[in-house]
Amino acid sequence: MEFKENIKDGICDAAVEGELTIYHVNDFKNDLEKVIKKSTTLKLDLSQVSEIDTSCIQLLMQARNSCRDNEKTFELISISPAVEEVIEIFGLQSYLIEKAS
Repeated sequence: MEFKENIKDGICDAAVEGELTIYHVNDFKNDLEKVIKKSTTLKLDLSQVSEIDTSCIQLLMQARNSCRDNEKTFELISISPAVEEVIEIFGLQSYLIEKAS
């Protein structure tokens, strides 16, 4: 997993590449927490994620909730077919894909 971020004027554009599985959950959690603390808006690009499991779906849900609770914006701007499939399996389209602020 590779996590890249660019924060400017409170807006964080972040992108993840590779696998988001239980083996990467701690790094992914730390990366998300860091950018949420530093920004008012998180725009997350998951278009290059090749695999995702429930542990990282849970982190996405936590990130969305953390943003909402702190009056910040969380937005998935692009998702890969692998991410889309898991989101659909769990019926989380409206929860994760709609912009939460």
